[in-house]
Amino acid sequence: MVNRKLRQDLLALLRVTPQALSYRAKRVKERYGPMTTEEAVYVIAHLEGLDVSKYLPLAAVDRVRALVPRGPTSPSVAPTAHPAKRGQKRVPAKAYPLLSTSLTARAHVLGHDVFPQLFQLENSIRAIVHRKLSGTGNDWWTKRVPSEVQRAVQRTMDREKRYPYRDPRGNHPLYYSNFDDLKKIILHPPNQSDFRPVILDLDWFRVKMEEVYMARNNLAHCVPLSQDDVSRILLFHRDWARLIDAAGLK
Repeated sequence: MVNRKLRQDLLALLRVTPQALSYRAKRVKERYGPMTTEEAVYVIAHLEGLDVSKYLPLAAVDRVRALVPRGPTSPSVAPTAHPAKRGQKRVPAKAYPLLSTSLTARAHVLGHDVFPQLFQLENSIRAIVHRKLSGTGNDWWTKRVPSEVQRAVQRTMDREKRYPYRDPRGNHPLYYSNFDDLKKIILHPPNQSDFRPVILDLDWFRVKMEEVYMARNNLAHCVPLSQDDVSRILLFHRDWARLIDAAGLK
């Protein structure tokens, strides 16, 4: 059982719920090798700057210090969706003018552990939109996409024409739709019956898309993400993949 005082102080320090702390402990276990959940919590506490020797006996402290991974970042700050292989080392982030070392390290972690998952998530949602609606006819974009999304996408396409030397995003307006546009397309009343066999709870989908949309915008505008935002992205990334697998889609 996790030391109660340490757990209380760690939750206060991180400003997260017990459930969020359990999730972080799980990510630490997956990433850094065999350890108990209790030990994972202690590793997080140590990496966050808590003096674990004030809470634990010496033998337990030595065990925690032996488990602490070597590297420039804390797993509690940036959990990864894929465990690192034993012995694999993360490439240290390089310093950059006018930026603190900690901010540069956070940028490195976000680029390595969060952006790929967000990229996969958004493009997978885009793919399900194309798969479900393209089967309704070649004119599905004009007939099945909300007019406000069509107008927003057209503005983006028009702006792109000002820079003919740039490669286009794609050969269909769908490639110019953003994360929020995809939500609006799927939740558009005439389309809901097409997506409900895959997305069983459309209200759940709406909430998740809105939560992650805020985090996505912060990431797109180079604003450091809170741990809660990182968790939202990684959890939705995982849950979306499970939905697609359950629907038997490849």
